[in-house]
Amino acid sequence: MRLGLSLILILVFLAAVGFPPPPLDPPPERLLLLGLPAWGPSWLEKEGRRIPAGCGPEAARLLLWYWDVRLGTNLVRNDPEGALVKLHSGMGTVTVVWEGTEQGLTWPWKFAQGLESYARTAWPAARVHSLSAPLDEVFARAVELLAGGNPPVLLFDWEGRGGLLPNHYALVVGYDRRTKELVVNPGWGYPFQSVPFTDPRIGPVQLFWLEGMDAPWEEAAPGVEGCPAVRAYEKGDEFIPWCEAHRALLLGPGLLLLLWD
Repeated sequence: MRLGLSLILILVFLAAVGFPPPPLDPPPERLLLLGLPAWGPSWLEKEGRRIPAGCGPEAARLLLWYWDVRLGTNLVRNDPEGALVKLHSGMGTVTVVWEGTEQGLTWPWKFAQGLESYARTAWPAARVHSLSAPLDEVFARAVELLAGGNPPVLLFDWEGRGGLLPNHYALVVGYDRRTKELVVNPGWGYPFQSVPFTDPRIGPVQLFWLEGMDAPWEEAAPGVEGCPAVRAYEKGDEFIPWCEAHRALLLGPGLLLLLWD
C-alpha cells in the first residue's frame, strides 16, 4: 500500500513538472529547429568605443534564449542586450583585428566557463560539457544532442581554411544525416546555414552544451506547411528549401522541431 501511494505521488510530481524529453531513437534523417531569433552581428559600447560583441557571446545568448523558452524562465528574454554585455564580460571576449576587420575573440575554455557561470544564476544544476574530436565523432554527437532536444554550440573554421584554430561559434539548430551536414544559426542575421562535415577544412571542431536542463515536449502536428530555407555553404546567396516535414514537436511557445523520418 505504501509503495502504491509513493508511486502515485511520484507520478503526480512528474506530471506537474513535466517529463524529460524522450530521445528520438533512432534520430530522424533530417531535423530543423524553428523559432529562434536571427541575431547578429551585434555591437557593444565599451569605454566610449563601439566594439563587436563576438560570436561566442552571441551563440551563448541564443542557447540561453532557447532554454528560457523551454523552461519558462527569463534569464535572457527580458533583457537580451544586457545578457550579451554580461556574457561578453564573463567570457573575457577581447577585440582583435583580423584581415582589417574588428572581431570579438573568445577562447574556448573561457567560453565554457562564462556560459556555465551565467547559466547557473538561473539554473543551479546547469553544467557545460564539451567535446573536441574528429569530424565524424562531433557530427554524431551533435545529432544525438539535437535529437534529444539539447542543441549544442559548434566551434569551427568559418572560413574553411583548415587552420590550426577554429574561429566561429554558432548554435546547432539542425542536421541532415544523408548529406552529413549540420545546420547552424550563424549569428549573421539569418536563421539557417549549412556546415558540411564532409569538408575537413571546417576543422578543428568542438561542441559545447548544457546538461541538467530537462524540459517536456509534445507532438504538434503530423506535417508542417512551408519551406524553411537553409543557406548553402560556400555558395553565396543560394538557399535550399527544406519542405514537407513529416511531423513536428512543440518544444515551447514558438519553438518547433521539424522532423523528416
